[in-house]
Amino acid sequence: MEPKGFSLATYQNSRESLMQYREKGALRGEYLGFPMLHECFTMSLPGVTDITGFPQSGKTEFWLECLLNVSKFKGWKHLIYVPDVGDKDEVISTLIHKLTGKTFDKRFENSNYITEAEADKELQWLLQHFFILIKDDLKAKITPYEFWEFAANLKSETIGGIQTATIDSWKDLKHNGHSFGRDDQYLEDVLSYRNSMADAHKMHLAIIIHPSKTEADKDGKRRMPGPYDLKGGSEWYNNGRCMITVHRPDGLSNSVEIVITKAKPKSVAKLGKVPMLFDISKASFYWENEGQKVYASQNFIKPTGKITFDDNDKDEIPF
Repeated sequence: MEPKGFSLATYQNSRESLMQYREKGALRGEYLGFPMLHECFTMSLPGVTDITGFPQSGKTEFWLECLLNVSKFKGWKHLIYVPDVGDKDEVISTLIHKLTGKTFDKRFENSNYITEAEADKELQWLLQHFFILIKDDLKAKITPYEFWEFAANLKSETIGGIQTATIDSWKDLKHNGHSFGRDDQYLEDVLSYRNSMADAHKMHLAIIIHPSKTEADKDGKRRMPGPYDLKGGSEWYNNGRCMITVHRPDGLSNSVEIVITKAKPKSVAKLGKVPMLFDISKASFYWENEGQKVYASQNFIKPTGKITFDDNDKDEIPF
């Protein structure tokens, strides 16, 4: 007799689902607006993504833009708990800035400062697609298990469901690692549970996590952090599926590298490095094609020219 909660695959219980899988094709994720990125990463259901990078590397900017794009292109809905971004108004204004290219910063009143009418219109659309979990009690804490269970319940209660749930960052959750005796045992349990919840509820679950410090390279620049630079790195890598590092090599210009360090399953991602540029005024990523800025688009427009860096943005730190 099989262990409780388990069963063996048989012809009878496998044939129908396998033929459906064959008909639909291997799991593939959604296009996120960046043709170069599409070759290395897509957002799948189910799916699991861990994103790391040093502070102000652009990891949150990158992931929020991916979520916005898949909402615009496919109507996806998301649960986000992002206290690392700031309070409710900071989170919403960040998303609307990325959505419209209009800023809430009054220093730009004479250029792209958003109007009240524009903010009101976009707020309505935004809150139809983003469920933003906020902390009413400053002492309140939520565990990862509780967050993912809340996401699953929200999916069942929401018309059209929700497709993703994001934590930014891991340090802002309540962790009961002491009950497991060792941090690695806790990580093994909690990340395995995360993976199971993604599979069971056909959701994409993402975690943004800060790395530990890494040594400088031979040129004195910060070495790119990878999965093993996270606290408990081996467990993150063992349990991770898609893992991404967003890295700014010199920390000064608007150029970033989106590096896929683990890709699983292979039908939704592959290892690779994708160069990107960031427009601080629009809060959007782009690339340059024959001297022209090209932003994310639902149309798959593969760049034909060499990607170059925009010197005009080097006067300000972009993130």
